[in-house]
Amino acid sequence: MNIIKSRPTRRQVFSYMRRLIAYVAGMFFIASGVSLSRSTNWGISTVNSIPNVLSLRFPQLSLGTWVIIVFVCFILLQALILLRKFKWYSFLQLISSTLFGFLVDGTNALYGLFLPEEQAVWLKILLIAAATVAIAFGIFLYLEANILSMPGEGVTLALSQRTGLKVSTCKIIFDVGVVLTACALSLIFFWDSGVFWSPSGTDCMLRGVGIGTVIIAVFVGVVMKPITYFLKKPVHALLYGAPEPAVSDPPAAEASSPAPSAGEVNEPTPPAAEAPEPASAE
Repeated sequence: MNIIKSRPTRRQVFSYMRRLIAYVAGMFFIASGVSLSRSTNWGISTVNSIPNVLSLRFPQLSLGTWVIIVFVCFILLQALILLRKFKWYSFLQLISSTLFGFLVDGTNALYGLFLPEEQAVWLKILLIAAATVAIAFGIFLYLEANILSMPGEGVTLALSQRTGLKVSTCKIIFDVGVVLTACALSLIFFWDSGVFWSPSGTDCMLRGVGIGTVIIAVFVGVVMKPITYFLKKPVHALLYGAPEPAVSDPPAAEASSPAPSAGEVNEPTPPAAEAPEPASAE
């Protein structure tokens, strides 16, 4: 049987281009939040806490490079969880991982031009708040674009598929596991040089993990709610366009697939499936 594939229309091409721009913009805002929070030494978002600790212990490689390395490990973890159910196209997450790693290094260099190394407590609080908003807005754009999922979300979905637990429950398990791993690495790496370090007001915080990690993890979802409420419809219309008017009523048996929403996480070809809760920092 011959399968005839229709060429994408001009409307579809422009829609995809707008989504791609929104996807990259979302990644930029998430990377900005990571860089802003890292400058405070109060810790960064949960999913990036392991690369942060590794970059402090092995500064020969940049934070962005460690992000790529750790995210590759997350992809391999998906394969171990799913085994034969693991899909080859999940390796396309390497694209999003590499893009995000480069953006993290770029924003680190950008904000390093004007952010002071020695920061007052009020400035640290302001930067953590700005980082939380930036990450929340970036996740909103990234999910709304619905291009390609990040490895952290891939692990969450893999856990849900393997265990049958809710995606939100698996998201909590994943985040807690990542933070505990980052804490363990920090204790191992910096035990002989002061476990709890105090420069720049970081008393009682582990290197690479701190109160900023907790604040971002808790409040990103809170901040996303008003962002989604006020911006979802206009941004969705901008990216996907208004539905074309039908020439005639379609048969009752036919139903068009709904456009992906900001709550759905994409595989290489956007599926209409349940997605995880917003990641705290992809």
